[in-house]
Parts: sequence; C-alpha cells; structure tokens
Amino acid sequence: MRRRARLRERRQRRMAVYRRRRIAAAVGGVLALAVMVLAVFAQAASGVSRGAVPVNPGNAAPDTVVAEAAGVSIFSPIRPGDLTGLGYHPEGESLLPMEPRGKNLSLNPLLRLFVGESTPEGLRFYVMDGAGREGPDTGALDAGAPAGTPVYSPVTGTIVSIRPDPMVEGANVVEIQPKANPDVRVAVSLVESEGSEAGVKSPVTAGMTRIGSAADSAEVLDPQLSSYTGDAGNHVTVSVFPED
Repeated sequence: MRRRARLRERRQRRMAVYRRRRIAAAVGGVLALAVMVLAVFAQAASGVSRGAVPVNPGNAAPDTVVAEAAGVSIFSPIRPGDLTGLGYHPEGESLLPMEPRGKNLSLNPLLRLFVGESTPEGLRFYVMDGAGREGPDTGALDAGAPAGTPVYSPVTGTIVSIRPDPMVEGANVVEIQPKANPDVRVAVSLVESEGSEAGVKSPVTAGMTRIGSAADSAEVLDPQLSSYTGDAGNHVTVSVFPED
C-alpha cells in the first residue's frame, strides 16, 4: 500500500510540474503577443508610414540604386541628402515594372515588423494608390525633391530625346538609352533643363551627370507624393519602356 501511495504521489508531482510548465508557456506566448501588438501600435503611432526618411544619407553614395527594370539598374535621380520620398505608381500599360530596393512602407504595420531594412542605405519607399491608372503598380517612380533641386541621370547611357513635358509648362521629359539594355528607354519627366546641361546625344553617367533641375510641379498639379511625404510633393518621375 505504501509503495502504491508513493507511486501515486510521484505521478501527481510530475503532473503538477507538467501543468506549471504548460501554464508558463501559455503565459509567455500571451506576453510575446502583447509585446508584438504594442510594437505595432507604437510603430503606427510614430508615423513611420507617412513622412518617413526615404534613405540614410550617411550610408548612401550619390550613385545609389533604388530599383531595377529589364536588366537595368535605376539610380536615384536625386542626391540622397535632397530626397524627400520614393513613391511607385501605375502610369500606363506600356511601362515596364520596376523592382524596388528597400523597405515597403505601404505594408501594414504588422507585416513591417517582419520586413527589416533590406539595404545598407536604409531605403524606404511607398507603393502609392493606383488612382484608376492602368499598368504595373511599380511602372513609374516619383523621386521627391524641392523645386530647383539638381536632377541626375538615373542610368548610364546616352540621351536620345529631350521633349516638352505636357504636364508642366517649361519642364521637359529626358529620354535615355541605357548602356545595360539598349532595347529600352528610361524617361525622366518634370525636369527643367538649362543651357549648360547635357543635351541630345550626350553620354551620361548614372548618379553623376546632371540633366536639369526638379520643376515646381506643385504649382500646377496636386502631386500624389505630397500625401506620403507631408511636403509640397515636388518630384521627378522615372519610368522604363521598350524601344518602339
């Protein structure tokens, strides 16, 4: 009888230890979930999804790659220290989709917890609302900058065309044939050109050759980028399309 009692007592002790461990594990899971939820709300409250710094200038060189399209690296047309935002959007079926580098701030806060900074430069971008426009979601890139900010070629290649921009009087669209893929064209719109800037048939180097200045598009347009950056929303737009 005593032996049976001792065995029963041991089983009871083991069961009690097992129950305590299960309770501890459950409490730990609840606490971890609570911390995650608090982090989500803290991140949302911090405004990281609006007005976030698009790049860490201290870690970004002038020739910082922000995306790729059709085998072509797309460099920032705006120097990192002047960049106010990076926003992708549709702009027509003829445009080729770009593959952005960096952290997508358009994801909900919970997903952003699991998507860390993927570039040394700390690149951050938005995929903006399509606003009824056709084409790939990342067909055009708005690179924000104050009006008058220098604009540099986003690719290495040759300027093949400079034509008036239909959106803003006095601004131009600069088309470049990239060396990495001569079968496509890279367009930079909302650019104010000056006499000393590179012209048609001029060779250009990505991130180094100045092609103009950012036009004051906010004077005549309501730039969508402004709702993401919190400023006037002036920018230049980069897009890639096949050669006709």
